[in-house]
Amino acid sequence: MKRRTLPGFLIFAVFALAACDAAVDEDMISATPVSALEFSDAQKAAEICGRNAPNWTAAETALKASGYLETTDERLLGIQRSQRAVILESPTSDVLVLLGSRGGEGACFVGSEGLTPQQSFELALPWVRQFGALTNEERGQGLANNAVQAWGTLTDDLIVYIAAYKTWDVLGAPGAASRLLYIAR
Repeated sequence: MKRRTLPGFLIFAVFALAACDAAVDEDMISATPVSALEFSDAQKAAEICGRNAPNWTAAETALKASGYLETTDERLLGIQRSQRAVILESPTSDVLVLLGSRGGEGACFVGSEGLTPQQSFELALPWVRQFGALTNEERGQGLANNAVQAWGTLTDDLIVYIAAYKTWDVLGAPGAASRLLYIAR
């Protein structure tokens, strides 16, 4: 049995990971930006997530206090159950927030039908500044096919991964989302 060298194994691992990174469905990328009002709604939801991270229960409470409602959509309820998360809907726009946590790890996704990749990038920037995150390129890492950009930060207390996506399958329509993943150490 031939032993693989570390460089050979790394090359194999890179190709294996690339094969797992699904191609982006170009039909699900929104070309027309959402309105300023809808984008503002998404920004407010993202701000609430950032302010409350990693306390996702507090984020949920704050979102509900600002008018967000738990989804009643059957398709979204199925996603909610399968991901062990909660999905909240804005009463005034198409903005959705998915909150989920397990142990010290949790995430907030904020997205909307019609949100463009550029808008998802802009939506993520306040989190990048808040957590002092560096781009994946600055950290010597690549990007998933569906990522417009990704950032991360690592301290003694936390690990934070932020991503701006081109699409978000939870929507079931063209649109995008940003994700804040927070891992407490």
